Amino acid sequence: MCMARMAIDAEREAEFDAALAGLPCFAGGVDERYAPLLPKSFVLAGNYLKSFPQHGFSLSNTVRTEENYLLSPTCCYPVFHGKTGARLAKRTLITHKNLCFRCEDHYREGTRQIAFMMREYILFASTADEASAWTVRVKEEVAGLLRGMGLSVAVEAATDPFFNAKDYKQKFQEDQNLKSEFVIGGIAVGSVNLHLRAFSKACDILTETGEPLYSACFGLGYDRLAHQLSLASAAVAPSKEPSYV
Repeated sequence: MCMARMAIDAEREAEFDAALAGLPCFAGGVDERYAPLLPKSFVLAGNYLKSFPQHGFSLSNTVRTEENYLLSPTCCYPVFHGKTGARLAKRTLITHKNLCFRCEDHYREGTRQIAFMMREYILFASTADEASAWTVRVKEEVAGLLRGMGLSVAVEAATDPFFNAKDYKQKFQEDQNLKSEFVIGGIAVGSVNLHLRAFSKACDILTETGEPLYSACFGLGYDRLAHQLSLASAAVAPSKEPSYV
């Protein structure tokens, strides 16, 4: 079942890791590891559950009943949780890969899974212009990478599709062009998001001298990309001649 298996093997996963690490926009990214488990008291976990209650996977503790957690739906949330209260350099680039979890109304291997592998790059910058310029570079370089794999990709402006159409968050995202998706065959395999100060302010993440930090992130869904590559490979494979024996 697609709920229990991944659409990507270890060799392909390593290929994607190396390909992303080789892009200039991700040069110098520090790979950090975190558990995909967020306390519900963490501000971003709470906000996610308010915005997307239908997608959150919640866990409780039968020994310590006061403990309640959200299985992280993204790779950037554990980074922000881990950096809460931190004082960072004026430009800090972190990368994190992990399983992410989202409850959906249906599941299909390679396109909509209960658990899926994602890598994200998260940039903290001292100015909004620097963070915005990084997202532009990411869109150009990642699109080039995907096209170099033989895939036809479109970079499309987007909003989080589960916000109510009248929600100010969706309207703000749209007006400020804060989110773009990499779309292949009608499926978004990745996205770029400019958070401005929303996440760093909520998590009290500042520069080493106490100045505000802006943030942005890029995420690539490895299972979806592997699935699209397998479809592309099947489409160009020579058809087998029928046997008349």
